[in-house]
Amino acid sequence: MFQAGTSCVEGLHRFNFEAGYYVCRFECSPFYSHHAQNFCNSCKEMDFVLYHPGKKELWLIEVKDYRFNARPKVRELVEKLCRKVRDCLFLLRTAALCAPEEEPEEGISLREMARMSLQAKHIRLAFTIELGNTGLFPPKALLSTIRDLLYRQMRFIDPQMLCLPITESGGAGPWSITPAGNDHSARIRKRMELAQSEQAKARKLAEEQERHRERVAARKRRKARKSHIPLWKQRAMEREEGKTGTHADRRPMRD
Repeated sequence: MFQAGTSCVEGLHRFNFEAGYYVCRFECSPFYSHHAQNFCNSCKEMDFVLYHPGKKELWLIEVKDYRFNARPKVRELVEKLCRKVRDCLFLLRTAALCAPEEEPEEGISLREMARMSLQAKHIRLAFTIELGNTGLFPPKALLSTIRDLLYRQMRFIDPQMLCLPITESGGAGPWSITPAGNDHSARIRKRMELAQSEQAKARKLAEEQERHRERVAARKRRKARKSHIPLWKQRAMEREEGKTGTHADRRPMRD
């Protein structure tokens, strides 16, 4: 079982969670990726789901980093985040009844988290968002607008909802933030391993094809050299090799 006090990587940041919180990552669940994700033309998830059995507190945490990409349209982003919360709550209830036993690469299983979360008395929402400096409005002003729009939609779930930059979110909830360095999340590591495996297969296939071309070229060179040998000498060479001299022994080699 994966209990907080350890950490998870998301993007360029490592989230170090307080002891006592269990962590689930929907993206590591085959039930989510193979079934629930495709429900109703895609079902979205939050990046981290935390639960504390003692506090009976359920956290849904989303991480967005737009510093290296174009800024999102505010209302489209708010709509996307609202849908993530809705879908995540639906998935937790559904997984409690339908998800099988799993051993995810990171965090506890979706089924286990879903069943624990049924005991929750409080739902906490956290949207950690980094915005680049490009654009007409400064990042703080834009994030304030996003926070206000989210609060109007989410206050019935969590009147203390958090919406703040990733790097400033440490301490606001039960986690701290440190740079991830060269570490990657389990999902990214799996993608990298798959890509490396595919590259190795492609290299092996290319090497086999190259060896085949070399063999074909060598046969052609041998045939070309043999065609310049006088016929009487070719027959003498065949007799020395123990061939009978019939047409069957002189069939041309096929490429």
